[in-house]
Amino acid sequence: MNRGLNGDDGRALGGEAMHMGQTGVTLQQMLDARERRSRRQRAMLNQLSGGAGCLLCLTMNIAGAVKRTPLIRLLFDEGVRLFEDLHIPVLSRQVLDEQTGPEAFWLVAAGAEEVKQAARRLEDRFPAARLFDFDVLDGDGQKLSRPAARACLICSGPAVLCARSRRHGLPALQEATERLLRDFAGEQLARCAHSALLGELYTTPKPGLVDRSNCGAHSDMDLPLFEASARSLYPYFVEAAKLGMAACEPEGLRQAGREGEAAMFSATGGVNTHKGMVYSMGLLLYGMGKALTSGGDACLLAGAMARADELEAPRRGPASTTNGGRVRARYGVGGILEEAAAGFPHGQFASRRIAFYRRLGASNPEALTLCDLMAELEDTNLLHRGGWEGLTFVRSRAKAIGTRPVTEREQALWELDRELITRRLSPGGSADMLALGLFLCSWEKLSSSLF
Repeated sequence: MNRGLNGDDGRALGGEAMHMGQTGVTLQQMLDARERRSRRQRAMLNQLSGGAGCLLCLTMNIAGAVKRTPLIRLLFDEGVRLFEDLHIPVLSRQVLDEQTGPEAFWLVAAGAEEVKQAARRLEDRFPAARLFDFDVLDGDGQKLSRPAARACLICSGPAVLCARSRRHGLPALQEATERLLRDFAGEQLARCAHSALLGELYTTPKPGLVDRSNCGAHSDMDLPLFEASARSLYPYFVEAAKLGMAACEPEGLRQAGREGEAAMFSATGGVNTHKGMVYSMGLLLYGMGKALTSGGDACLLAGAMARADELEAPRRGPASTTNGGRVRARYGVGGILEEAAAGFPHGQFASRRIAFYRRLGASNPEALTLCDLMAELEDTNLLHRGGWEGLTFVRSRAKAIGTRPVTEREQALWELDRELITRRLSPGGSADMLALGLFLCSWEKLSSSLF
């Protein structure tokens, strides 16, 4: 059941601020949607023709007039995925995206009680799952009831009693709902970011870099160290995404980045494993979070934040000396600051190449993409370790590998790995762009139904 309805026919339900310019639905629209849903349920149940089975319906418990936002749809999509991961035999399926809220229907070849118990477990799976409303109708069209009333979002008492008495008021319900949605979205994006770091780490071969086969040109890093580093950054990733949803000022994201970096160094004993990712991934998470609540392109929003941060740099005083800063000053290259300000063009390039190689059916899309990046990027890590000579060597070798048939490139990368280890060269900037590319691939999949 969708709760929080008030007002007369034709009047918007509630007076809350609308999300991203969306208009609220009216009571009449909600009543019409309910009638359409009832007709669809009857039509689908008629397909059973006396056979065993039931119908499962998923809607969202959203208080107020706005029933469909990217945050709501993101959580709804997770509900769809969670149910379908149960692998209950599905006879037919419909998923609708309406202004009155997303809806999903599954006609399944399973008993109604079994399906209801599974749905109840999904509704209790994590905090925001309290916003799922799974209804189960048996073969006769009778809806199965819950053995116990669901808890109120605010006081944890019976939700039906709080709703009937309007104990908490619409603004409080909306605030609680929004908090659940943002917490869930932050966790989802953080999981994608963490997965991207591990995807980059496990890519093998990765010339001169830590991978599953060796430690590359590094004597102070290995696979477990990078895994620990990635774990330590997870809370920061959640926070960066939520700061984007709140459209924070640069200092807010900067402070979170400082705390994330401190957590990383604590986990690694002072070894710089992911400092570049604290900056780059944090900006992209901010951009994605802001896109979810304000609209816009996540990469462009990240770039705008990067430029705003740089405008404030003179007021913060001299920047701390870093390898990247020294390389930019010495060689006159833009490095990660220019990359970020432009909305991560090489990260987007990596995302497109990964998708291309996956469509091609290549056996190692990530390693092939890394080679493409090494051929193009002005990698400041290579400049730091080997100067122009080192950068030119790696780029020319990667370009040569890129001219070979796709099936021959992986072996050539193994050979290049041995050479870069000998020369103590490590294309860390290219690896960072690969991680961002993997993250953007996840974002594209995650956001495809949201806007």
